Amino acid sequence: MGASERSQVGSDVLRLVLAIVSIAVVSYEFAFVHEARPVTSIVVYAIDVAFLFDIWNSRRSPSQKGSIEGSRVPRLALDGRVALGIVLLGNLPLDLLFWFGDTDVRGISLVLWVRLLRLIRIGTVFGALRRLERSSGSNTAALRIVRLLVVVGLVIQFTTCLWYVMPFVQGFPADSWPMREGIVGDGAAYSYLLSLYWVVTVFTSVGFGDIGPGNTAEYAFTIFTMLVGASLFAYVVATGASLISSLNLSRVTFWNRVDTVESYLHARKVDRTVTEDVRRYYEYLWDQHAGLQQDTLLRDLPSPLRLAVLSDLLKDLMPHVPVFRHASPALRRELLLALEPVVTQPGGHLVTDGEAADGIYFIARGTFEVISADGSTIHGTLSAGDYFGDLTLLLGENRTATVRSAGFSEVFRLRSDAYHRIRTEYPELRDVMTRSSQERSDTVNRLVLEGVVL
Repeated sequence: MGASERSQVGSDVLRLVLAIVSIAVVSYEFAFVHEARPVTSIVVYAIDVAFLFDIWNSRRSPSQKGSIEGSRVPRLALDGRVALGIVLLGNLPLDLLFWFGDTDVRGISLVLWVRLLRLIRIGTVFGALRRLERSSGSNTAALRIVRLLVVVGLVIQFTTCLWYVMPFVQGFPADSWPMREGIVGDGAAYSYLLSLYWVVTVFTSVGFGDIGPGNTAEYAFTIFTMLVGASLFAYVVATGASLISSLNLSRVTFWNRVDTVESYLHARKVDRTVTEDVRRYYEYLWDQHAGLQQDTLLRDLPSPLRLAVLSDLLKDLMPHVPVFRHASPALRRELLLALEPVVTQPGGHLVTDGEAADGIYFIARGTFEVISADGSTIHGTLSAGDYFGDLTLLLGENRTATVRSAGFSEVFRLRSDAYHRIRTEYPELRDVMTRSSQERSDTVNRLVLEGVVL
């Protein structure tokens, strides 16, 4: 992810948090406080300034044009100016026009009634979540869980506020639930807690009966809440279980395949040591590459994308390999596209003494020991940045030593058929290999002087 993408993700996360905070503050203050307080007003207006600056910046920047309309308003077929008008309606501090008056409607300050326009930012919440999902790559399931939690939280918040504000605007009738519970005048925080408790119990069950409706309006609202709660609870359980399982889908698929391989090896009575080596190989593949085979993944990519991926994977290796340094851009491109990733386990032989040359190996990670045929003599070690195999290809000789991996290692192989094809298409490769042979590492030069040809 580039710097601009990270910046965009950070902006969307900030929009999401600010929108949720403003929605929660506005709805809570409207339902339980009933008058605009200086502290919460400062918070609300500070968020307004942040959103207005974001709107201005987005309208000014062509690269972000449309982000406001696309992320802060519901998906409606609206003209751009109409959409912008709705966005501004939800972000301009219009309630300031009524701040110095004592007007109230149904016992709630007119400032708070106008401030309810901030609830338009629900469009901002889901717009930011959509944009985060598009830019998240492999984390879409986690973000869908976040979206599910946001939906549940908003529904609970609004239902909590409605459950208390409904008897409040009626003047707290004697049969209303706040009067029967004796919480009128006990403070906004306690009233909110009790109202939230009722909503959660109704949504997750049929309620405990300690708090219940007392008049026709409350009975109707309770029936509605039960229906919504039952549907929401079933949706959350089904969707949540599906999303959580999808988080581990790749893990489950990979390890099921490993279990199948192990079952086959046990059924064929393969030596236990070999089976354990196979298990360790798969564990390394999962830890380092999430169980994904690079050659399989990159094979389906078009050449430009595959080249970009390989260039990034080998960015630390190429400066240390003379072959890539001396090659022209066109030749370097062909060499990169022809490379195949190879993973070796501890003690595994990358090449064996006496075998014919099958390609050039570029070590990307790990350490290899160059040993004699019987394994009794260690001629030297090769590490990341070293490469070998070019001499046997040029001379047409068999290898005179074995290369054994000291641990789990990763190399890139240029197969002999690919090498000969590229040498035919790009005659400069012969000169590049000649110049590269003069810049070998000390270890490889010493091995050549000792007669070890890899």
